[in-house]
Amino acid sequence: MNARNLMKTVATALMVGLITSPMALAAGSGGGNGGGGNKPPTGETTGNNLSFPVIWAEGVTKVLRGVPGEIETKGAYWYQWGTNGTDPDVVPASCPSDPDENPGDGYCDDGVVGTVTLMAGEPEADNPLPLVRAYLQKDSLNTWQAGSADGSAMPVSVDWIDWGDNLESVDWYTRSQVRTEIVLLKDIAMPTTEYAMRHTSGWGINEVHGLAVSLDGEVQEGPGTQATVYSPCARLTIQKLLVAREVLPDDALDWVPQLGWTEKYPGTEYINEPVFNKAVYAGGDGPGYYSAEINVKGRIIYGYTWNVRQLHDLTGIPPTAAGDYRITFSLDDACGTANRNTSLTKAEILVPTEEDIALAAEEEEGGSDAGGATAILDKDNNLTYIDVRILERGGSSGNGGGNGNGNGPKK
Repeated sequence: MNARNLMKTVATALMVGLITSPMALAAGSGGGNGGGGNKPPTGETTGNNLSFPVIWAEGVTKVLRGVPGEIETKGAYWYQWGTNGTDPDVVPASCPSDPDENPGDGYCDDGVVGTVTLMAGEPEADNPLPLVRAYLQKDSLNTWQAGSADGSAMPVSVDWIDWGDNLESVDWYTRSQVRTEIVLLKDIAMPTTEYAMRHTSGWGINEVHGLAVSLDGEVQEGPGTQATVYSPCARLTIQKLLVAREVLPDDALDWVPQLGWTEKYPGTEYINEPVFNKAVYAGGDGPGYYSAEINVKGRIIYGYTWNVRQLHDLTGIPPTAAGDYRITFSLDDACGTANRNTSLTKAEILVPTEEDIALAAEEEEGGSDAGGATAILDKDNNLTYIDVRILERGGSSGNGGGNGNGNGPKK
């Protein structure tokens, strides 16, 4: 994965008492018994561990794996020592551990039962990092939990909004499955526990990351100067524009909370009713709902996979699903048992670098070779949107899995 540099931003931050875990466990408790690191995770339905701090803006939490301050690393691990290649062609320098080694000895799996012959860390990576054991996500024997906090005591003002690079880098087709990802980030004044993760293998839906632990058993931690923001008030709305996004007048539409965009002036036709319009607090999982999840990097993200082939607007002569669609991320004022405590009015959109765009475009299956959209922040309506283009020709039915997102501020 390409290196994504965090912007060293010191903002007026939310002063919250984030729950922290110890800096590191004693040597040995970080090492676990990994044995057989090339085996698949022990629990295929096991969720991801939280590695990046989170603020529960309305005091409503998600169920997390593990316990703050306790780390279990008895499951599968890979060795990782950097990356090879240059953007956008970057792959991790990594290998599965040899099941015949004593845990943590530093041998890659040589595929031969009863022998250990391949040393981890060799050959040296193009972009070297200290050699670590990366304990894999989605393994029931690997658990950890980064810092979290109840932010409901005072308003939570988001600092950064990170849309998925896949939406900003390519256009899509009428048969695509378009991954829509958004991360809300807050700069925090009190550093808290963030666990360092390493990319071990795969891309998109097959991407695997693991908790970085040094060979002497010390759990590696990140800077912990940012947190994601979770709000059950979040809503995703998808509507088809009736004109091309380039010619849509700036003042053509009005936002109606919970209902979507509508024409500002009588007699105009610029946008249709939503094909999707769901809020997190409504609950549920699957294609009929909107939710937040912990991604493979251990961050809370808002994610929805839009299957354009099944969910579209057949407007036009002849009727066609192709066209420009507005994807809007907003926050309801009332959300179940909570009232909105989250604001986007002081946030900034993270703009992707050329390297981010190139990498995202190369990773995507089902996207075009060019295009992409620009995310917009509407502070008056406390929302953000992006006008995505869906092209007519068949294209691929690929997953459009995104890049995991949530790496900001990086763009």
